[in-house]
Amino acid sequence: MDPGSSSGSGSTSGAGAGTGSGDAASPAQGSAHGSSSQLNTQGAAISTREDSQETSDILLPNQEENIAQIAVDIGGSLAKVVWFTKSPETVGGRLNFCKFETVRIDDCIEFIASLLRDNPLAGRVIKDKIRTRLGVQIQKEDEMECLINGLNFLVRQIDYEVFTYDERRPETMQFDNQRTSELFPYLLVNIGSGVSIIKVTSDETYERISGTSLGGGTLWGLLSLLTDAKDYDEMLEISKMGDNKNVDMLVGDIYGGDYPKIGLKGTTIASSFGKVFKTPAAERKSKFKQEDIAVSLLYLVSNNIGQIAYLNAQAHGIRRIYFSGFFIRGHPITMNTLSYAISFWSKGKIKALFLRHEGYLGAMGAFLRTTPARARLASFTENFSQTQKISGSSIGAVGTLEEDASDYCVFPLLRDPETYSADTSDLSDPVLQSYWIDLLDVNLEHLVNIALKWQQGDARGGISVRERAKTFENMYREHLKVLRKEPNAYGALTVRGLLNLREQCLREMGFMDVFRGVKQDENNAAMQGLEILLAKLDAMPISDRLDAMLENMLAGNMYDWGSTAVQEMLKRGELDFRTAKAKVGRPAKFNHFPQLKAKLLGGHVYKKAVIFVDNSGADIIFGILPFARFLLSTGTTVVLAANTHPAVNDITATELREILVQAGSKDAAIASHVSSGRLVVVGTGSGSPCLDLTRASRDLATHAADADLVVIEGMGRAIHTNYAAKFVVDAVKVAVFKNPQVAAELGADMYDGMCLFAPA
Repeated sequence: MDPGSSSGSGSTSGAGAGTGSGDAASPAQGSAHGSSSQLNTQGAAISTREDSQETSDILLPNQEENIAQIAVDIGGSLAKVVWFTKSPETVGGRLNFCKFETVRIDDCIEFIASLLRDNPLAGRVIKDKIRTRLGVQIQKEDEMECLINGLNFLVRQIDYEVFTYDERRPETMQFDNQRTSELFPYLLVNIGSGVSIIKVTSDETYERISGTSLGGGTLWGLLSLLTDAKDYDEMLEISKMGDNKNVDMLVGDIYGGDYPKIGLKGTTIASSFGKVFKTPAAERKSKFKQEDIAVSLLYLVSNNIGQIAYLNAQAHGIRRIYFSGFFIRGHPITMNTLSYAISFWSKGKIKALFLRHEGYLGAMGAFLRTTPARARLASFTENFSQTQKISGSSIGAVGTLEEDASDYCVFPLLRDPETYSADTSDLSDPVLQSYWIDLLDVNLEHLVNIALKWQQGDARGGISVRERAKTFENMYREHLKVLRKEPNAYGALTVRGLLNLREQCLREMGFMDVFRGVKQDENNAAMQGLEILLAKLDAMPISDRLDAMLENMLAGNMYDWGSTAVQEMLKRGELDFRTAKAKVGRPAKFNHFPQLKAKLLGGHVYKKAVIFVDNSGADIIFGILPFARFLLSTGTTVVLAANTHPAVNDITATELREILVQAGSKDAAIASHVSSGRLVVVGTGSGSPCLDLTRASRDLATHAADADLVVIEGMGRAIHTNYAAKFVVDAVKVAVFKNPQVAAELGADMYDGMCLFAPA
C-alpha cells in the first residue's frame, strides 16, 4: 500500500496568515467591518455560506470589530481561514470560519485583504502571492501538530463537537459530549488530498503511523474526468442520486444472494466498478450514469480509508478513531460508508467519530500555536445566531466560537461528572421537538413587545429598536425552521439549547438585557416589602419560620417571565405574592422539605452553602434572601451564585450585589454578613436560563470547593436541567413546575412546588 500523503502544504498562522513553522507575528490591530450587506428587516435569512465568499444578508448592529489574529490552513484541495475578532462591547472575542478551493487562492487572499483593510499590521508574516498582495511574510507551523491541537481544543471546549453517524438509526447523528480524560489515545485519520493516520497519546506526543495516497484528491480527480461536475460539492451532490449496484459487482451478483458462511451480505461490494469491464466499450458511456459512477467511486475511496484506519487501530490497540478533513464535509454518504467500514471490521466494537468543525482543525491549531497561553486556556462557547454549513451536501452546521472571560471548569461538588447530563427531557421524539419549537415560536411576539416597551430610543449603529426587534424575530424564527427540518443541525436538540439560541440571537441584535426594565421594577417593588417580611419571619417559632421561608421561595419562583403560562398572568396583572402562594401545590412526591427541616432543627450547622439563584424581584428578595439570612444566623457562610450575563428576567451577579447593598440598608443582619464576607455573590459564568455544571466559572468553583450544601432554585436550573444531578454534599432543589410537558413527563401537575432534598 502506498503510504500516501497528508492533506496539503501546512497550516498558517499569525497576524496575517502562515503555512508552516516559524515565530508568531504580532497580532493585527485596527477595525474591520463584518459585513458590507444591508439590514433586511423583512426577513432574516440564516447564512449557510455554502460558497466561501457568501455572507449573511443581515447587517448586525455594532459590527465594528478589531481583527486580532488570522490563521490559514492551505491544503492541496482547500484553504481554510480562522480569524479572531474583538468587539468593544464584548469582554472576550469571537472565532470565525471560512473556506476556499485552493485553486482559487486569489479569492482567499482577497478575503484576507478585506479582513485586514484598515488594520495596519506590524511584523506580518506570509508567502509568495500573499506577500505580494498583502505585503506580509509567512509564519509556517507544523501541519500535524496544528491538526492535533485543533482537535484537542474543539473536543474539550465545544458542546456536541463529536458525533457518530448511522443512517439506519432515527437519530442518525449520535453526539459524544464527554470532554474528559478519555481523549487519549486516539487515531486521527485526516482525509485531504491524501490521507494521514496519526497516533496521538497526549497533548505533546504523536506520530504519523500510516496513510494512503487514495484520498479526497483521488476522488476529486477521477470524478473530474468521469463526470461533468465542476467542483467537489457538485460531485458530492450528484452522488446522492446514484446507485452503486449499477456499477459495482456485489456479492449477490456472484453468489445469487448472501454468503453467510463467511459473513457477507448480498449487498456487499465484491468489486468496485466490477460491472464496467464486462460491458462492451461502445456501450459504456451510455450505460453508466454519472451519479452511479460518483457514488461508486465515493464508496471505493471511503471503504479503503475505513479499512486502513481500522487495521491501524487494531495494530496499536486504539478504540477511538477520529475522521477529519474536507473530504468528509458532513456528507451523509461519506460518513455512513466510513462508519460502516469501521463497524464491519471491528464487529461493532469501534465507532467512527466525526467532528462538526472537521475541516478547520489545521487552521484552528495554527491559531492556537501563536495565541498567548492565557487565551489558549480561555473558555469558548458556540454561538449559532449566524451559521454556516461545511458544504451544500452536509448535515449540520457550525457557528462562531465566542471567548468568555470566565475560565470554565466542572463544578467541584458534582458527583460523577463523567456521566453527568445537564438536560432532563430527551427531545429525540419528533412530537416533543415540535412542541418546544412551536412554544418558542409563539413566544417570540412577547419578547419583541418587551424590547419595544423597555428599550425605546436605544438605537445601535443607526438601527432603530423596532428594526432590530423585527430582525431578531425573523432571525430566531429562521433558526426554528432549520431545526424543524434538521433537529440536530446545531448539536443535540435540547430545551437548554433552544433557550440559549434565543439569547444569542437577542444579543446579536444588540439586546444585551431585554428584561432590564422589568427586573428593575420588580426589584424596586419587592424591596419595599422586605423589611416587613423579615420582621414577620423573625417573630415566628423556628419550625414555622422554616415552613414560611419555603412557601416564599416557591411563591417567588412563580415570577418567571421565561414561562409562557406565567407570562400571561403577569401581563394581565393576575399574579401577586399572595395569589402566587395560593397557586403553588405541595404534592408529597416532590416534598422532601421535612427531611431538610429535621436536619436543621436537629442542630446541624452547614459550614458553607452555595445557592444557585433564579429570577429577579420577589423570587430573589422574598424567597432566597430570607433563607440565606437564616442559614447565616446558624453560622453558615453563604455563596449566592447568579448568572454572569443577563438571560430573561434572571438576576445577574452585578444586580444581586446592588440588591444586597439595598437590603443591607433595611436589615442590619444582612449588612453585617456582607461586610464580614460571609455573604458573597459569585458569577456562575453563565448567560442562560439553564445551568450546565460542567461549565462553572473558576471563581465559583473556588468558592464552592469547601461547601457542604448546594441549593439549586428555579425551573430552568432545577427542572429543565439538573433534575437528576447528584452531588457529593447535601443538595436541595427548589422550583415550581410551570410547563405542562415537563410536568407531565416527571409526574407533576402545573404549578406543583418541588423541594427535593438529597443527603450526601
